[in-house]
Amino acid sequence: MRRYDRWIDGEAGPVVRPYALTGGRTDPAGNTVLDLIAVIVAPGPTPEPAELAKLSPEHRKLLRLCQTPATVADVAADMALPLGVVRVLLADLVQQDKIVVLPRRAAARPRTSTDLDVLREVLDGLRAL
Repeated sequence: MRRYDRWIDGEAGPVVRPYALTGGRTDPAGNTVLDLIAVIVAPGPTPEPAELAKLSPEHRKLLRLCQTPATVADVAADMALPLGVVRVLLADLVQQDKIVVLPRRAAARPRTSTDLDVLREVLDGLRAL
């Protein structure tokens, strides 16, 4: 029995360190900003099989998950990979124009005094707990 056989069974699948999936990179490529609530989507049809073959299995799975708009957090949860790894992989796809980050509509709306009143009430309620 090899030294690590007791830690890996047939159901575990391939064991790859997260940094190996990103080539050791820890920061997203370019100026891509991907926070947890950024909404991403694949803008066009699924790429041709020959083009998909050039991508890693993780990139292909991300493309499938992005066929409908989803947040970075949702995609990371579906990938079962650390968030930092998913952000680097998503940034790769953004750089290749395979996915886009949708603009936030709520960020463009200025805050009103009603918004601040609601936030204060929520904060007061949390403090009361």
